[in-house]
Amino acid sequence: MQKLELNLRTLTPLWTGDISGNSSHLRETGLIGSLRWWYEGIIRGMGGSVCDPLAKNHCEFKQEKPEPPEQQLCPACLLFGCTGWQRRFRLEVTSLEPIPLFFVASSNVYQASGNWLWRMFGADEAGGKKQGRGSSIKFTFGVQALWGTKTKLRIIPLKAFQGSVSTQLSYLLNIISEWGALGAKSQNGFGQVIVSGLNEDLVTNGCQELKVVAANSQVNHNKNNIGQNQLKNYFDLRRFFSRIYEIGPDNPYKTAGKLIGDPCSFNYQDFFIPCAFDIRYKSRSRNPFTGQGEDFGMRPWFKNKKQYNSKAIDTLFGKSKARTDEDRSGGRIGVSHLYRKQRDGSFYVKIWGHVPNDLGIEPEDVAREIDMFVQTMFRRAKLRTEFRQKEVLEL
Repeated sequence: MQKLELNLRTLTPLWTGDISGNSSHLRETGLIGSLRWWYEGIIRGMGGSVCDPLAKNHCEFKQEKPEPPEQQLCPACLLFGCTGWQRRFRLEVTSLEPIPLFFVASSNVYQASGNWLWRMFGADEAGGKKQGRGSSIKFTFGVQALWGTKTKLRIIPLKAFQGSVSTQLSYLLNIISEWGALGAKSQNGFGQVIVSGLNEDLVTNGCQELKVVAANSQVNHNKNNIGQNQLKNYFDLRRFFSRIYEIGPDNPYKTAGKLIGDPCSFNYQDFFIPCAFDIRYKSRSRNPFTGQGEDFGMRPWFKNKKQYNSKAIDTLFGKSKARTDEDRSGGRIGVSHLYRKQRDGSFYVKIWGHVPNDLGIEPEDVAREIDMFVQTMFRRAKLRTEFRQKEVLEL
């Protein structure tokens, strides 16, 4: 069983969280959950079936049954574990350090965005503080995020497995680092990483192996009612887009932005600008008293397009009426912070998402709309690379 030893560099802070809502220490389970979510989307994207761990018909391994585990369990449970079945690998991550949590917002929305983010990350219950009033208000967060430029990531296979843990996870990590994000709260800019040391042959072989896994899952698990019809709105790489834009070497928030929180001595501008919330929701706001100005951000942009009804907006960008609203839900579109691959190099932003087929909207249409939005918000933005399903799923 081949062990993987890889290098990981954070381009934006990593978030794994704990029971108190803090990310000052790594929780491997937070990364495992992220890996599994992407793995499920890849298997579905290749035409296979995986269960929903929260549903009544989720997988459960029973030793008294005559069928072997690969016929009892979906591919995700077979690799990541479920009731009665242990995960097939151990994950070890070293050299991640806590850094202060902070954000940047356009001056026009500083107070509103600051209040929203401050509540989102625990408010005073998590040790945060607010001082002052109005536009002079200052926010500090009581929680931290994780940062590492020389992080080591090790994957150690544990037990017998129908296939290769190392090849499958090599392909998985390649997809995540290229087109998505690792860990939690990726919608808020966290989790952009570079994974280096991946063997190209392992990545290619991992893709081929997962195709076989996906094909077998249809044969083995349709009888367990976990087919594609039931899971049509779950993450599926066939309904996925991802685009990376070059913004340029200049910090667009240098004069027009304000800090929410305190980075202390961390020289963040060498690495990233934590502005995903500003891009995703509002960087300008209409004055409710005078009616002057306009709401501008990715969500308002889509809201102003006739082809996107309220269901589509809530599905793509999330729904939250209040902190205690049971009906709230996360969105399907992720936005990175602005990040640099090298100091003094250009800033980039990655925007990706899953578009459920019941919306009647194609992922390509959403992606083209995002092109226009990004080039309006950042005048010098250029689309540098985009996810192409055939090239990725048919290695």
